[in-house]
Amino acid sequence: MCDQANPSLDLRTTRVLAVGEVLFREGDCGDNAYIIDTGLLEISRQAGRAEMIIGTAKAGEMVGEMALIDSQPRSATAKALKPTTLTVIPKTYFDEALASTDPAVRHLLERFVTIIRSMTDRNVRLTLGLR
Repeated sequence: MCDQANPSLDLRTTRVLAVGEVLFREGDCGDNAYIIDTGLLEISRQAGRAEMIIGTAKAGEMVGEMALIDSQPRSATAKALKPTTLTVIPKTYFDEALASTDPAVRHLLERFVTIIRSMTDRNVRLTLGLR
């Protein structure tokens, strides 16, 4: 379980990735979520020795939020396919926003993250023929 914060960042912080640069790796603890301002990220999972691309994320989308919602390690690796600029959303800010959300909505988000993690894991294993 991951539960760490980086209070030195604020919402004016941006991060720039060059092509091929990794934003975060599957298994890392989540300290930030990110909104993609420009560029394109490849999202991939590792299953044994195989790597499987499970999707992409483009400008306007958020990545890294699941690890902040459930305090579990990152479920995938995010790597830049194009030069990418991101707005950093620190865990402390995200936690405050989540804490002020209606408890029913917060519970729903936590449930959705559990379902997404489970379905993604199952789909990767089925696609790769793993049990």
